[in-house]
This record gives sequence, C-alpha cells and structure tokens, in this order.
Amino acid sequence: MSEINGPGAPAPRLRVAIAGASGFIGTALAPLLAARHEVLALTRSPARAAAPCSVPGLTWRHCDLFSTPDLQASLAGIDVAVYLVHSLAPSSRLTQASPRDMDLVLADNFARAAAANGLRQIVFVSGVMPRSFRFSPLLWSRREVEMVLGSHGTPVTALRASLVVGPGGTGPKLLLDLVRRLPVLALPPSARSLTRPIALGDLIRAILRCLGRPERYTGAFDIGGAEELSYEDMLRQTARVLGLRRVFLRVPLLPNTLAALTARVVSDAPAPMVGAIVESLPQDTVMRDNPLQQAIAPDAIGFADALGASLDPATGRLKRNPREHIRDRDTDLMREQSLVRSIQRVILPPGEDAAWVAGNYFRWLGQCCWPLVRTRIDDAHNVEVWVRTLPLKLLALTHEPTVSTPDRQVYAISGGLLARRSGAGRPRFEFQTLLDGRYTMTAIHDYAPALPWYVYILTQAVGHILVMRRYQRRLARLAR
Repeated sequence: MSEINGPGAPAPRLRVAIAGASGFIGTALAPLLAARHEVLALTRSPARAAAPCSVPGLTWRHCDLFSTPDLQASLAGIDVAVYLVHSLAPSSRLTQASPRDMDLVLADNFARAAAANGLRQIVFVSGVMPRSFRFSPLLWSRREVEMVLGSHGTPVTALRASLVVGPGGTGPKLLLDLVRRLPVLALPPSARSLTRPIALGDLIRAILRCLGRPERYTGAFDIGGAEELSYEDMLRQTARVLGLRRVFLRVPLLPNTLAALTARVVSDAPAPMVGAIVESLPQDTVMRDNPLQQAIAPDAIGFADALGASLDPATGRLKRNPREHIRDRDTDLMREQSLVRSIQRVILPPGEDAAWVAGNYFRWLGQCCWPLVRTRIDDAHNVEVWVRTLPLKLLALTHEPTVSTPDRQVYAISGGLLARRSGAGRPRFEFQTLLDGRYTMTAIHDYAPALPWYVYILTQAVGHILVMRRYQRRLARLAR
C-alpha cells in the first residue's frame, strides 16, 4: 500500500478528513492514512470520539453530520476527504425517515461544507451500478449520493465496489451466518448473477492511490478483486473456508422479501443492513475497465483468501466489528437523550425553492389540522402553533436568518408545551433543496418531545407522519 501518487512519486502531506471513520472501512483506513498524512476522523459516536487514540497523526472528533455549521467547522483547513457514511444504523431514539432520505441530507450537508472550505476532492465508496434500469434501493441511494456530493462544485471520486470482504463487514458476516446455520440453502435466480467482490485491503489501496489526485481520478471508477463470482459461488467458497458441507438448491422463484426475511432471522447482522444487502443481489452487473482497476488488479487477492484472512483463527468466526465495543454505549446515550429525527422528501413545484416550501407548509398546516390547531407567522417568519380553541401554545419555531438561504431554511424549535427544553443537541426544523431543485427535504433534528415517550410515540409521532404524508401528496399534485 505504499503508492499514493503512483510508484516512485513523492506523496505530499495532506490534511485528510474521514467521514464515517468508525465503520469497518474507516477503522482499517485511518491508521494507514495517518502514517502518510494528517488525519481527522469524524464520527457521530460520542463514545468513540472520547476514547483514547494512540495512533500518531490521527485525531478523532465527534461531528453531527446532520448539522452544516458543525461540519463546516470540522472541515476547516482540510485538503481532501474520504466519505464513508451510510444511514442504516440508528442516530436517534426515534427515526422517522428512510435511509435513502437521510443519506441525501447527509451528503448535501457534506458537499456544502466541503465547498465552503474549498476542499480539493471527495473520495466516496459507492456501489457497482447495473447496466439495466433495475436498481435496488441501496444502489440507487448510492447513485443519488454520488450526484449530491458533486452538486456544489467539489471534485468527486466515486469508487464503485461490490461486496467488501474484511473484518467487521456486514456482507461477509451474512454469508458466514447463512452457511454456518443453514444445512440447505435455497438460492433465487439472482444469486447466479456475477459480481466482483473486493478485499478490504484492495479497496484501501484504491483509496490511497486516488486520494489527492482529482486531476486524474475525478468521476466514477468500478473496482473489484481478483475474480468474478456469483453469490452462489461465494456461498460455496464460504462453506469450503469453514470446512462445512452444505446443500445448495436453485429455485426458479424466491422473492427478495422472503430471502431478506430468512437472512434477518438467521444472521446476527443488523436487520436493516441485511435487508438492503439481500435486495442488492447483483443483476446485470458488468464492471467497466478503468486505470484505477488496472492499477490495483495485479496484487488483488481472491474472495476465499480475503474471507480466510478476516476470520479469527481461534474461533473460526469473523473478527470483531471495530464498533461493537462502543455500540452499546451509543445506544444507551440515545435512549437517555430520547431525541427524534424525522425526514421526508417532497417534490418541489417548478420555479420554487426551500423558502417557498417553508412558508407554504406552515400556512397550510393550520388549514390541514383544522379545527385542532392554528398557526401564526410574524413578519420575521417566526412560527407558533396554537390550540385553535384554547390559549395554549404547542410549539414555537424561531426563524434563523443568518444560516438560512433561499434553498435552505432553518427554524429553531424554541418552545411550546410539546417541546422539552432540557433536551440535548440543537432542536430544529429544516427545509433543504437539493439536486438542482428536484427535491426538498423537510427535516426535524434533535427534537425532544415533552410528552412521556410512549405517549408521544402513539400520538404526536403518528400525527406528524400523517401530516407530512398528506403534505407530500399536496406538493406532488402542485408539481404535476
């Protein structure tokens, strides 16, 4: 892994930020990168950020990637960044949002902060795209993130990889769990489609090679390991690595939903990740040759060798996920804070922006919820939500003009009977336009409900989702 700018070329020392540094790719990448550069590892985990770090040149920092000001401060003085973020793991006690929508908000926040700080390059680990129009939700989310990261002017290098094989990876753990626990495996037709899994070490070599070289490696690059395999081949090789005999049955029809349910029951891997991986079984995936793949291919290792190197020789199980020892502490903190995140994507009517959506939404809210509530908007765009028939203020939202723009409106949740004032974080309601006005994301962050938690879950939380879905349909009609 010695080459960063190519064999024999001196590697200038850069200031590199890794977003999503506490995941299994980031944990392996950070110390290797710190041997060559000054590395700032950004993590949403307060426990990981507070843990001691003995690696010279590596600094960990807690950063809320849902907060653009927090991101802008964290990226100050940074030259290039590696973006390894995904939203399949929870970030609040209650999350009312799809991972796809959260990924869009996070990517847009990062792209804005990168542009504000003049970053030279963002390296993003994406997924290999099928040549047909049959995109799984996970792969289409990766493609959207690619577009959003590049939408504010920073050059983006998208490394499109298939299954990454390494310690702590959800994909390898799923394969191991299936083979270890099921004597007979029923395989859908999609399991025979070909892909090219890549060892974690080979992926890191690709990152190191293109980092700091946007003039050569801007755009999308398909990268893979030493061999082209189907998921059926990988399951068979997994059985051989484990020394197990298994029966593989090809079935003509096995819905992905049923396959995903079986995988969730069998595997200890996080259920949302398992479902996303099963839904992303390769379909018509053909890697496109490129200079980066040509550079890493001669030393690439095969699937079986990569899987074997990922196993603990004493137990025969996948080496420990680097986040396991802090995940319980993060979960306990989320339960203690009891915060809510709610994000919905709405179609933006032609010619409008986030400022229009915010004003339209708050005016419409009083009509939508008649005769229960009414809204009051003053000349400074501050909003209050009242019980219509009683002098009771439910919520107060203070418009923040210093951080608001036509394509991003921010309202602090500053009071009202329904808002707990001792909550952690910065409670706010944001309207964020992205992808050149294609969508506006309506997002509530760090909201601390005043109602008892389970009362809130059964009442206010349900009401908010119903209102937002109705508003989504309203704007979809206006857009047509």
